[in-house]
Amino acid sequence: MLQAFNIHKKYDQLEILKGVDISIKPGEIVSIVGPSGSGKSTLLHILGTLDEADMGTIDIRGIRISSKLNPALIPVEWWRRGINFFADLIITCCILYGILILFNSPFLDLPLHFAALFYLGLLTWFCYYFLLEALTGRTIAKLLTRTKIISKRDGSRPGWKLVLYRSLARIFPAGMAEGISFFSSRPCGWHDDISDTLVVKNNVVYKERDKKLLSGKKLAAFRNSHIGFVFQFHHLLPEFTALENVCIPGWIAGREKKEVIIEATKLLVLMGLADRLENKPQELSGGEQQRVAVARALINNPSIIMADEPTGNLDSANALELHHLFMDLRERFQQTFLIVTHNEELAKMSDRILQMKDGKIL
Repeated sequence: MLQAFNIHKKYDQLEILKGVDISIKPGEIVSIVGPSGSGKSTLLHILGTLDEADMGTIDIRGIRISSKLNPALIPVEWWRRGINFFADLIITCCILYGILILFNSPFLDLPLHFAALFYLGLLTWFCYYFLLEALTGRTIAKLLTRTKIISKRDGSRPGWKLVLYRSLARIFPAGMAEGISFFSSRPCGWHDDISDTLVVKNNVVYKERDKKLLSGKKLAAFRNSHIGFVFQFHHLLPEFTALENVCIPGWIAGREKKEVIIEATKLLVLMGLADRLENKPQELSGGEQQRVAVARALINNPSIIMADEPTGNLDSANALELHHLFMDLRERFQQTFLIVTHNEELAKMSDRILQMKDGKIL
């Protein structure tokens, strides 16, 4: 159902996850426990595609949803970046000079004002990078310095869209992003970050592009259809009724409106909320609100439900009721659960307990 390998995550200099591996089978209930700050919620958010790992791969139902190299493994030296920048600048100026000679030839005697020259220079700079990197993967300067660009996501040669973003990032703003990053200690520049690319040494071999890798709208659609979320706070929309809150993910997925309403009604009845369909969140108790959130997580028949401290905001009676509800859903629908919790009773009812400490699963 879910497999993740070598997941790393760092915020500034604070390393949260330090190479986490996890595998979950269909219909399994797995709880992750550990002290606060051990990385439990961060891991859940990365597995649920709400956050992105710095390194590692994630597969859900055999679909690769995340795969990232570790940029720290393949940095390019500052002097190579500096040579690339100045060499490309000189080459671009030579190309521009050639264009000006052409414009000032007897065949095209057109005067060029400063503004026209400036914009022509920017266009030449953009075309030089875009055409060469899109066609060959490197500019003339990169051939000289034995470097090339690579996709940070999967190690493949960047496609034309990434090269387009990268080339535009060189001229907006001011066209000096490369020069600024040259004087920085970081191994990649602003245009590398915005296009998800990295300048690497020539000895790094391109990997085959993973065409199944999801991103953008496709990833959001996959998340909505295959992953259900239950958080400590229910996050219900206050202006909508319980029934409408449950329906929203189904409507976003483009399903038939009446079909979604019928399915949502069945789920709320199953949750014991048959007489609360038209109530708004503020008219429900804490336990009822959380059961609405569970119904919302189930509306698209997800492959897995990820719950982050689902009982953390409930009293003991409602927490126990939610525990039994999870077990009942597993028996009825063979639903898979991944639960982050401090609640020992809930953890003991799971099929497996994973203990986290200092960013690792023990």
